[in-house]
Amino acid sequence: MTPASRAGGDDGIAALVPAPLVVPHVVRRARWSATAAYAAQGFGFAVMLTNVPTYERYLGIGPDVITLVILGVCVCAGTGSALSGWFAARFGSARVVTGGLLVAAAGILAVGLSAGAGLLATFFLAFAVYGLALGSVDASTSMQGIDVQRAYGRSLIASFFAANAAGGVVGSLAVSGAAGLGIALPVSLALVAAAVAVTALVLRAGLLSRTAAVAVAGEAGVPGRVGGGTRQVPDGAAPVTGTGGGSGAGGEGERHGGAVAPAVRVPRATTGMVGAGTVIVLGLAMLAFPVADSAVSSWGATFLQDVLGASAVVGPLGFGAYQATLICSRLLGDRAVERWGRVRVVALGGAVGVVGLGLVAVSPVWPLAVLGFAATGLGLGVVAPMAFSAAGDRAAESVAGAAVAPVAPAAGGGPAAGVGPTVEEATDRAVARLNVFTYVGAVLGGAMTGVFATTDTLRLGFGVLAVLALATVVLAGRFREARLPVGPSGA
Repeated sequence: MTPASRAGGDDGIAALVPAPLVVPHVVRRARWSATAAYAAQGFGFAVMLTNVPTYERYLGIGPDVITLVILGVCVCAGTGSALSGWFAARFGSARVVTGGLLVAAAGILAVGLSAGAGLLATFFLAFAVYGLALGSVDASTSMQGIDVQRAYGRSLIASFFAANAAGGVVGSLAVSGAAGLGIALPVSLALVAAAVAVTALVLRAGLLSRTAAVAVAGEAGVPGRVGGGTRQVPDGAAPVTGTGGGSGAGGEGERHGGAVAPAVRVPRATTGMVGAGTVIVLGLAMLAFPVADSAVSSWGATFLQDVLGASAVVGPLGFGAYQATLICSRLLGDRAVERWGRVRVVALGGAVGVVGLGLVAVSPVWPLAVLGFAATGLGLGVVAPMAFSAAGDRAAESVAGAAVAPVAPAAGGGPAAGVGPTVEEATDRAVARLNVFTYVGAVLGGAMTGVFATTDTLRLGFGVLAVLALATVVLAGRFREARLPVGPSGA
């Protein structure tokens, strides 16, 4: 009997998702390569951000200039994320990951050399290049993560994001170590760039190419393109049981091999691509995380010290508690999804995030605020990974819907012209657009930092974030597992 993992439906019913008896070696290798890519991206990003005081010292610039640089990086990263969908469609996400990491390494090196030489204009340009690469790597690693998850037939995306956060911790420690050893900025960033570049070159052979992704998906029961007359299945699984019951179900469904496949009403003019409205709703649902992440890293120590009177030793504990619980939530997130379903996990995570941010806002003493920061990381840390996983399921639904939708024959009675996207192509496009919201949130977090910059209004700032996090709870139903249509071939 095929082993199974649990994946709860949006109606709260746990579903059995058959997983492969033996995971192919190419898929296992791809999992570790994707994990390394996530970690390398987090490592480089942390190094670039935690060196901000060093940039100021080398270039003689103030926090206002650095703030503009960081906001500019977010804008460039959003652009890189959007472009990654175009590049992935032509070259595959594996090449975008590798190329993006190599360009990021070049940007890191250029930032160090330009800062060391006092070349401010070159410094800005180097950061812009790094930002473009950052966004493309962010999006393309998620594309790879979803491809691997689909091949495994169970949730893995949260563990990939945990690797990214762990890489960030290592990056911050590396900056601290370089400062303690007195290593000059150009030298330390050159070493970081070399580490990122070597990692990219080593892992590139293990990433899933487009051909391999389609092949392993086909072995798992996920067919290729729209028009093939076969049913598409999310996350490499067989038809999901018990994911129906919501308003989107068009009927009672049919049984196939003991699994209930809910019928879905297929929209007219289905293209096989995820609609912009769906991406926007998922983006709004996860927006609280990047905004809160930016706020905690920017305001956390200031809030503890200036508002609650904590010492300089205590100040960093807020961010430390947040980061530690964020990693824990991502390490445990996949198992939680298997047991309780994605919707329940996201709803609970959003609620815990609301409570955590609210606790920070009303805390009279710093220990309670640190507890609030910890709750925020524990709750919201799992939201972004699940948003990307949901985007992958929406892509599977879109491709499956187009595959079973009635197609008008071509003139003369021949077959209809045109070939739709594969589920991988639809996923890549959706992920590239969804990832833009990560940087929209970072920009909003930076803007809110300016609005609530005075210590008298920091409490209000965290209160506003708690309200924003309510959107995650309200929209948690949009994170549901896929409901797949039943076509003639699936009947």
